[in-house]
Amino acid sequence: MRRPRIWFPLLLALAVATSVHPTASQTVFRGGVDLVNVTVTVADKNGRFVSGLKQEDFTILDDGQSQEIVNFSAHRVPVSLGIVLDVSASMTQEKLTAARIAINRFAFDLLAPDDELFLAQFAHRTTMLQTWTKDRDTLSRALDRAETQSRTYLFDAVRVALPVASTGQNTKKALLVLSDGNDTGSRTPLPRLQEIIRTSEVLVYALGVEGDDDDIDAKTLRKMTEDTGGRAEIVKGFKNLDKATALLASELNQQYLIAYAMPHQNDGKWHSIKVTVRQRGAIVRTRTGYTTGSS
Repeated sequence: MRRPRIWFPLLLALAVATSVHPTASQTVFRGGVDLVNVTVTVADKNGRFVSGLKQEDFTILDDGQSQEIVNFSAHRVPVSLGIVLDVSASMTQEKLTAARIAINRFAFDLLAPDDELFLAQFAHRTTMLQTWTKDRDTLSRALDRAETQSRTYLFDAVRVALPVASTGQNTKKALLVLSDGNDTGSRTPLPRLQEIIRTSEVLVYALGVEGDDDDIDAKTLRKMTEDTGGRAEIVKGFKNLDKATALLASELNQQYLIAYAMPHQNDGKWHSIKVTVRQRGAIVRTRTGYTTGSS
């Protein structure tokens, strides 16, 4: 008998209603001080991650003004990661099988046991297959329920999944979108999605999988991810998904976490963030700013 389908908006409402974790705000209230939390990836010119940096190696500017770092971690910390899988018509059974294998390996072998995950599928609508869990077997069973549907409403899927990702219990929150196509009719235009993404702490990653006759719009994927400190990667064929997910896991394992006291009132305005390091030739990737809550 077919399982009853649970639609994502209902689950989203339940997640927001029952969560005690911060959602769309950039800040976490700790001891009476609003903190801006920033996840930082540092790599050399060859793309290798730079480890061993200390707090004094970092400078952080908020609207161009230097800020004192009040929390710093160079150690691996747990991540709350949402996975959003494209199941549009172009996702053949062969592709879907390859995606399941890659996601299972990612979850079972490459992430840590204390990382939590959720899984959603999207086509013309977005459906939650598994809410937050640390149980990999539970996640894998949910992955088996993914089924091919119709069009690719990519922007709508990210808009729906982002607030759920922000309810994760860990300070580091991320969203991974895996798709083999471009958006074909979302009601959410890309500029609006970018505005929404910029109000979130969530790192957004995208893996675009190209086939022999498919061209992924890499520029659009980068617009969707780069403001968050995440990134987009184009993969040639599903056979290369394992390598791409291994690189993503390595990145999540080697990021720095920084926090500083928010220097603004809740004015509802956009404030820029810039992070630099004392490491010659280093490439720093982090979110570009945040919007405070309305006053």
